[in-house]
Amino acid sequence: MRRERFGLSISDVSAATNLRIDYIEAIESLDETALPAIGYSLGFVRTYAKALGMDGNVAVKEYKADIALTKVPLRDAPHVILRRQLRLPRGFLSAVSVASVALMVGLWYGTQSEAIAAPATTPLTAQPNLAELAPAAPILSDDLFTLRTTAPSWVKVTDASGTTLISRIFVTGETWQGPTNGGYRVSVRDAGAVELYHGARLVGPLGEVGEPIDGLTLSLNQ
Repeated sequence: MRRERFGLSISDVSAATNLRIDYIEAIESLDETALPAIGYSLGFVRTYAKALGMDGNVAVKEYKADIALTKVPLRDAPHVILRRQLRLPRGFLSAVSVASVALMVGLWYGTQSEAIAAPATTPLTAQPNLAELAPAAPILSDDLFTLRTTAPSWVKVTDASGTTLISRIFVTGETWQGPTNGGYRVSVRDAGAVELYHGARLVGPLGEVGEPIDGLTLSLNQ
């Protein structure tokens, strides 16, 4: 399961998405009876998938197909149900890597970083005025701040007006960049897993390993 390969627990995903732990468990096990009405459930699936860098619409489509198969009588599908029940956690979450999706986002918005991930198959909608980079060497300009994860961590960035620019789980080696005059505030689940660069200079990790940080202002005084 891709969540586990990223070293993320269900609690990590719950903290990043505000989804209940039992709902996440139900999504991963295709237990429709443990979820609320289908309209809410599909929204939860979309949120869960986006937190792991996947296309939410594709995830919903796969989930609906898998749930439909679990309702087929056993006599009509003697050996298909058990195999397909496992397809949601190992299918739509492993279909495209988060690094590949980030690569497509970067190319779509004209970033100049050179990605080293495999070609993506499902582009995502990116926030404007952001540079979300795949695990590759970012452009280390003196007028840019760069955040880089050394281990998986939830990362949230807001601008000076308080608008959320990004809020999701970053995989190891993923980076985000923004102008030094942007007035950005950063919240992370694991401060020791997120490094801050000013231009080419490594300022250091945002904090201690395992330490959560809420609303740290990025400034040139750091």
